Amino acid sequence: MKPRPAVFLDRDGVINVFPGDGHYVLSWAEFRFMPRVRENLARLKKAGFALVLVTSQRCVGRGLMTQATLDEIHARMQAELGSERLDAIYCCPHHPDEDCPCHKPEPWMIRQAAREHGLDLARSFVIGDSGRDIAMGRAAGCRTALCRQNLPRPEDVPPEKRADRMFATLDEAVDWVLSASGFPL
Repeated sequence: MKPRPAVFLDRDGVINVFPGDGHYVLSWAEFRFMPRVRENLARLKKAGFALVLVTSQRCVGRGLMTQATLDEIHARMQAELGSERLDAIYCCPHHPDEDCPCHKPEPWMIRQAAREHGLDLARSFVIGDSGRDIAMGRAAGCRTALCRQNLPRPEDVPPEKRADRMFATLDEAVDWVLSASGFPL
């Protein structure tokens, strides 16, 4: 079977509303989807992309939440997404000071997903809201889109953390992914 392309998505700030620097989504009651997430995931699925969540959830490693609670949040997120549910979820739950291979910007989560799901990284994209997401995508050989309302000036971003493109909304990022892949909008 020919490897298929994927869109790797960060969670907080892309799929759900970012809780703010130093804050975490610690329960399902705190989880709020970003606008038009379902519609945009449906567009990507229709174009044939695998959809993979790649998220750092340091709150588990810091003891602010259990792995079971995180798993419950992800299960409820998937249930709410219904037919637009993600194909896979990869998570780094480790404390930021812990030595692990999956901390962003290391590309371990992306490469693991590619191995387990037969994904073509050269035709894949990462949509994230931070420089770590972009550096991870670049290290894995994917094209990258920074997606957040308050975009930095490109000259203020170190070269290794610069996205191929920057967008204020997920709608715009998905338009670019589809256009760059030759799909009609």
